[in-house]
Amino acid sequence: MKEITAKLVSTNKTQRYYELSSPIYKGRNFGRDIDIVAALEECKENRMKPEYKHLLRADGCHIVCVSDAHTHIERLVFVGEKFPSGYGNTAIQIDGSHTMMIHGGDERHVYPDEVYIRHLGMVNGVRIVLDKSDTTLMK
Repeated sequence: MKEITAKLVSTNKTQRYYELSSPIYKGRNFGRDIDIVAALEECKENRMKPEYKHLLRADGCHIVCVSDAHTHIERLVFVGEKFPSGYGNTAIQIDGSHTMMIHGGDERHVYPDEVYIRHLGMVNGVRIVLDKSDTTLMK
């Protein structure tokens, strides 16, 4: 089985960005497969200004963004990208589960980052392992 390394490259208050040694092409959202390449192409063509389209790679997910909600307990995973201004995420959700904000969220559906990364590996038929060699960015 092919092995991909996920290295933590950036963090902020609510997000962690992991750069993958090889891109992945499938995600899961609401129980169905997401074709990441098709979703990135759609995003690039329909949601981005022409002058910014060159900044988004559309050949797969190279960076995974694990994001915590600001207002309630929820953790979602998005396709991320490295822009000239730093790391950011797209609106393409590839893992995680929505929780009810009205109830404050549901901690039973929030897992450590490694679980989401491992799940993305299973969906893509590869093994994704975290590179724990540099822990300076870890919280």
